[in-house]
Amino acid sequence: MSSCLKARMNLKKQTTISLIWNGLNKVGYQVIALLVGIVTARLLTPTDFGYIAALAMFTMLSNILVESGFTAALVRRENNTQSDYSTAFYFNVALSLIFYGGLFISAPTIADYFNMPPLTNLARVLFLAIIINSLFIIPNIILTRQLRFKEIAIAELSGMIVSAIITITMAMTGFGYWAIAAQQISQLVVKVGIIWTLSHWRPSFEFSLKLLKEIFSFSFLLIISSLISTATRYIYNFFIGPRYSADDLGYYGQAFKFHQIPYNVITSTITGVSYPVFSSLNNDKERQMLYIQKIMRMTAFITFPVMVGLYCIAPNFISVILTDKWMPMLSYFKILILAGIAMPFINLNLNIFNVIGKPRTYFQMEFMRNGLIIALLFILNNTIETMLYGYLIATYTTLIISSLMLQKHINYSLFDQINHILPSLILAIIMGVTISTIETKLVMTNTMQLALQLGIGILTYLSLAWGCHLQIMDDIINTIKEKKKRLNF
Repeated sequence: MSSCLKARMNLKKQTTISLIWNGLNKVGYQVIALLVGIVTARLLTPTDFGYIAALAMFTMLSNILVESGFTAALVRRENNTQSDYSTAFYFNVALSLIFYGGLFISAPTIADYFNMPPLTNLARVLFLAIIINSLFIIPNIILTRQLRFKEIAIAELSGMIVSAIITITMAMTGFGYWAIAAQQISQLVVKVGIIWTLSHWRPSFEFSLKLLKEIFSFSFLLIISSLISTATRYIYNFFIGPRYSADDLGYYGQAFKFHQIPYNVITSTITGVSYPVFSSLNNDKERQMLYIQKIMRMTAFITFPVMVGLYCIAPNFISVILTDKWMPMLSYFKILILAGIAMPFINLNLNIFNVIGKPRTYFQMEFMRNGLIIALLFILNNTIETMLYGYLIATYTTLIISSLMLQKHINYSLFDQINHILPSLILAIIMGVTISTIETKLVMTNTMQLALQLGIGILTYLSLAWGCHLQIMDDIINTIKEKKKRLNF
């Protein structure tokens, strides 16, 4: 066997192992985050979460500015030197110190804006996460370039596990919102400590202004897009906080967090599978189109029953999993779930635009969506529900326009797109109606209702899909048969 062929086989093996570790990291992170989120929601009050939500935008925007596009630029850059990594490291840390200093001084003003006095001390502790996170960026880039996702997974999952233990312990012993702050800080401290130990990288005393100019020329639009998207994501916190109580902000924050979890898992799973395949088929447009249609059907097959089912079981989900004290978030939760149905399809469309070499269209769709959300927020803001209806309108407007752009760029007609997702939608609606009758017709505890809804919902949807001979079911069965043949062989 030639050395060249052996090198290619080793690279393929390393890539496969890296993808497995990356997948385990993402799934494990989401599972732990979900469990901690449920436990803390049961132990803490809406006010505790409202305080944390009030500060979220400041932390997220600062992290984007501190990172400054270095991850995307240095990961794709072919020949990074020790000087490049050191330059980026010193720049990131210096910027984090500047932002932390500014936010430390501004903490009383932030507390006054939200009319939440405890925010002053909480902000000054919580914003330390900005400095700690800056220490993670460069070692993470180096390990990513080396496909050492195992080390990244160990660092991130260890941080999650340790922080989960600390947070739950503090929540149980009456520390309130400080438990959530401790979760964010301890997670980062553990993650950074482990990744520095495993990466073995240390900065040298070198600095290059040339690199900074190169990075900013590459990442300027990316930074602006990230800032706008993040500001738009948290702008509701900025509106709700000073107008309503900390409880109301807590209800909204939890509704948003829990509605995101299912569609984030769906999106990350499908993107992880589809992106490399889409890219590999760029020179075979016919096969690429067939695969895009298959992924569209798969997205519909998974998204519709999950999100429609969550909408129907929402009251029992809140009552049983989060406890009745969170029931005031029900109306926010249900509106956000309706918006969440569209998100995997929007993200799939944006993913396709990137693959086919249309990044400008990607940015146009993102700017349009964020612009619509902000514009509608200034028009529809009488109540929190009204604000969220504006979010819902903006989301589906983006879905329609991005689908039309897909038709323009790859000749995937809107009619065909609807035709490929409609069967799964119809079956999900039938399933939804079926499990909704359990709540209205049967007299039993909420826990029993929830268990029955989940069981009957899954059985109903899969039985209907099997009985109606959905194309995606045939695809799944054929894939299983092919894998079984290979294993037997």
